[in-house]
Amino acid sequence: MALKLLINSLYRGGAEKQFAALSALLPADAIILLENEIAQQADAGRIKTLSSHSSSTSSVLKTASIPLYTRRLSALAGPGDTVLSFMERANIVNVIAAGLSGHRAVICERTRPSGEFSGLRGALMRPLIRRYYPRAGLVVANSEGVKKDLADNFSVPPGNIRVIRNGYDIAGIAALADAPLDAAWAEVYKRPVLATSGRLTAAKGQWHLIRIFKSVKAACPAAALALVGDGELKAYLAELSGDLGLKTFLGSGAPPPDADVYFTGYHENPFPFLAKARLFAFTSLWEGFPNALVEAMACGVPVIAADCASGPREILSPDTPFDCRAKVPEKAPYGVLMPVLSGARRDTAPLEPAEEAWAAEISGLINNKTALNGCAVAGRKRAGDFEISGAVARWKEVLSTYER
Repeated sequence: MALKLLINSLYRGGAEKQFAALSALLPADAIILLENEIAQQADAGRIKTLSSHSSSTSSVLKTASIPLYTRRLSALAGPGDTVLSFMERANIVNVIAAGLSGHRAVICERTRPSGEFSGLRGALMRPLIRRYYPRAGLVVANSEGVKKDLADNFSVPPGNIRVIRNGYDIAGIAALADAPLDAAWAEVYKRPVLATSGRLTAAKGQWHLIRIFKSVKAACPAAALALVGDGELKAYLAELSGDLGLKTFLGSGAPPPDADVYFTGYHENPFPFLAKARLFAFTSLWEGFPNALVEAMACGVPVIAADCASGPREILSPDTPFDCRAKVPEKAPYGVLMPVLSGARRDTAPLEPAEEAWAAEISGLINNKTALNGCAVAGRKRAGDFEISGAVARWKEVLSTYER
């Protein structure tokens, strides 16, 4: 009658971060990883790994290893146990293994699979999600948008889906945000800094933000852009920044005070880079429930976010239908919702209409201290609605009432 937690790995992503936080607060007797990759804090005494794979292992190989993971998981669980899994491969392994061991499979989807999986990854993962997710004992989505995607596009019965939004240590984030920046970064932040955070990946659409920022610079020459995080698109984004004529800092050594675009790299504590910014911009093309957005609000920085298919509207305008989409800039109760960007990598071509709307809105906001202060206060208050204690209580409720 034990609870066990399962995830691909404990790497640096948002899903892994949420999983690690919950693992410290849920009464689980084991933390099981498909891969031997640990970059989040977790109770080492409870961790079991099912392979020697890591973040450098081919995703194709890891997908092909699902039968191996399944056999090893089924040996660790039995009838009466509940295995709660996060992320797609772990979810699929959980469902298949439940048929062998008799355990209860509760799976949690953290992103919008229709957006996340395309090309070869889509050809591999979409059929697996469509086949196995409907067989889970229970499916948990972290937003209404993710629930809708699973029901509409992956045949998961809506009645078998519960929504539990992400949870955060709001006071802990605020305390970390108060840490000082070193002298060189503090000099940069004397300027009006537009910041974003998160992995540099296709989902986040940061190439749009760099293009938008080029136009913002024309209206506010003192402005700087800080991209807080790292990822596979860093080289492309840095090249784009240079091609647009923007002086670009790549995060090695002390930052110069006069660059236009700063790639800060990965930081264990990214929050001072957000809290001291003038405005936080979030250009994601799709999301599940965006950690970066809530974390920025908890840091007290005003936010402007793409009204993408899952997450931002539920956070910034919770009293409106979650599947509405902003066609023009929308002053929401807790931030600004913006039209979703195309995702096209047009590099140095003229701005697309949505980019123009973003550039105009940011240019108007960045020196409007009254509007920014009001947005920051409202956003910090809203962040408190996602305190992790509430999420844990909801998880305990769902796990205790769920019957196979």
